[in-house]
Amino acid sequence: MPPDQGSAESLETARAEIRHAVLTAFCAALRDTRLPPLTLLELAAGAVGSIYGEVADAHRGDRPCPCGWRPHFAADLEARQAALALSTVPVPAGDLARMPVLGRA
Repeated sequence: MPPDQGSAESLETARAEIRHAVLTAFCAALRDTRLPPLTLLELAAGAVGSIYGEVADAHRGDRPCPCGWRPHFAADLEARQAALALSTVPVPAGDLARMPVLGRA
């Protein structure tokens, strides 16, 4: 039985809730520790990796979870890396010379 992928609405709700939780923890750590943002982002990525490890452990062996998901470490790592890369693509800055004039200073 393949794992249920959920509806688009449930996926978006989960994405928003997870993002909110991570952002809240990130902002609190930034405020409380004064560590550089990149250091905290690396710690967050490490936390995601360790969560993956725990979930993968619960889904293999003689009595795996009945949901049907099975870890595939190499493919799952590629998927996590791709998700990180896609979510951090910079938004291109507009070309000021090509923008329409909206008013006068």
